[in-house]
Amino acid sequence: MKIPADRLHYMTVVVKDAKTAAAQLARMYGIATWQVVENGPGHMSDPVIHGFPVPYSFRTATGSADTAEGPVTFQLVQPLEGWSTYQEFLVTRGEGVASVCTAEISQAEFDALKPWLAEQKVEIAQSNRLDGVVDRVQLDTRPTLGGFYIELLVAQRPDWRDSLRIDETWDLSAEIPAAGPLMPLTGFRHFGVVVHDLMKVVANWNRLFGHKEFRFMNWHNAPDSLVDPVYNGGPVDHAYFTTTPTIGALLSFELIQPTFGPSHYREDFLIPLGEGVHHLFTHWAADRVAWNGLEKRMQEAGAPVCMGGGLGEDFATFYYLDTRKVLPGYVSEVVFSGANRPKPGAPLPFSPVMMLDLT
Repeated sequence: MKIPADRLHYMTVVVKDAKTAAAQLARMYGIATWQVVENGPGHMSDPVIHGFPVPYSFRTATGSADTAEGPVTFQLVQPLEGWSTYQEFLVTRGEGVASVCTAEISQAEFDALKPWLAEQKVEIAQSNRLDGVVDRVQLDTRPTLGGFYIELLVAQRPDWRDSLRIDETWDLSAEIPAAGPLMPLTGFRHFGVVVHDLMKVVANWNRLFGHKEFRFMNWHNAPDSLVDPVYNGGPVDHAYFTTTPTIGALLSFELIQPTFGPSHYREDFLIPLGEGVHHLFTHWAADRVAWNGLEKRMQEAGAPVCMGGGLGEDFATFYYLDTRKVLPGYVSEVVFSGANRPKPGAPLPFSPVMMLDLT
């Protein structure tokens, strides 16, 4: 038994104002069309949070960006009334990625899953039924996976999507710059999740998702690792410990434990907020000109580089853009391939600090 995970159905981003956030994503990614639902008594039934049947309401705005790997869907959630996990998230952490929806399952499948979840001490944080045809179930995987929820869609009938009612559609094409979106999604590589203890979290990814093989990297200042790393505009000597489990299509998670020296992971995220989704890797620059142009464009837009560096001997260069003010609460990773990047299918030119097989 494991938590179902087939593909990224959507990520839930908690926001203060859904229309403001949707306009931000339109400007950055080019997502012009947003379907809006007022989740309350008219749409939603059986609201439960942490085992308590209490009323709550929230607004959702859902939009997608097409990529070569498939659509990447953002569900923006603006808490309205009552006690919900969304309200908790906004009050305790601010805007950001709160949950990831990994699967659609039947009621029978969910009924079979629940005893196993209880054995694994994974509680149901929140649930509700939308338009009488699908349950949205949020699993409290924050303490086990790294500070975020896993969400499941539990279908009450096979054709449930045809019965969903949309309250409003926003056309935000006017928010997209005439020259095109500032930072279009060229793909979706991973969620960047910052954690306190990588090995403890890895055991849980194995236990809950059945992921068996882990490749661990110790990124540090060295010619075959981090080259000329920078943090907040200056050179830095730091290190971090990572592995990247993949559990479905567009469901890769780079798990990061900062270990030495100052970094955006620790000073700007882990210390003030705790574990959670720190960044999204959404853009691979085509060439050096595009790389430099994006950095300049985003600097002017209020999203400067906050951390970056080279990877190995001209394998690649990366930077993180501090998009937390121009996108709802998360950082954005951008990579540019160097001259020595291996061809598709070839092994990476980095030696892992260790390999772990938990079969």
